[in-house]
Amino acid sequence: MRWWLVESWWKRLQHHRIDPMKIEGRISPKTLLRNFKSEKIQIFKLSTPQVSDALNEISGYNGAIHSLKPLNKMKVFGPIVTAKTKDHDWGTSVKAIDHASESEVIFIMTEGDDNAVWGELTSKTAQKKKIAGTIIYGACRDLDAISRLDFPVFSKKVVPNAGKPLAMGEVNIELECEGVKIRPRDYVFGDESGVVIIPRELFNMVIERALKIKMKESDIEERIEDGVPLSRILGLK
Repeated sequence: MRWWLVESWWKRLQHHRIDPMKIEGRISPKTLLRNFKSEKIQIFKLSTPQVSDALNEISGYNGAIHSLKPLNKMKVFGPIVTAKTKDHDWGTSVKAIDHASESEVIFIMTEGDDNAVWGELTSKTAQKKKIAGTIIYGACRDLDAISRLDFPVFSKKVVPNAGKPLAMGEVNIELECEGVKIRPRDYVFGDESGVVIIPRELFNMVIERALKIKMKESDIEERIEDGVPLSRILGLK
């Protein structure tokens, strides 16, 4: 990812009223930017286990939605645009694309999952708009096409059939999936292990802690390579 995208991402973060400079002891914008490599944002080197562990240490809950998995083995990250509809109404998904901006992630929750509310055409439209990805707490279709796209899609279920473009659902409302609350402008991180929702007010603290967890795990891996038993590293009897 290029530096202009890093800068764009940081401006969007500020737009969503998250100011790390006002959080005592937290990382500043300049410090965060210095930690980014020339081609990839450091955050994309994290994993959902690391993010979930960090969130759990800070807040006491892990933010994981267990039913969701990637359809094309891609990572997704960004602020959320929410949508809620019935499974026979894929028109609301199109409406969500219109509401979403570049680098945002569409999170669609459906009542029922017997019909797909997302597929190839919606994925290509969202990709063209530079939306960061789509997560469907419901059903998706066109897996063969989506698996070839450079666009992250996560879903509970894959089916071949769809409903109609009714567009009768709601966009940018608060959702709750498997006990996890999801608000517009909260953050989501997803990879092959699953999906974690990060409350926007905890975002900077969680990412800072997750980076420290990653560094600690890297040190443990090095010691394992040196032949040190994991039980000794962890201080287990």
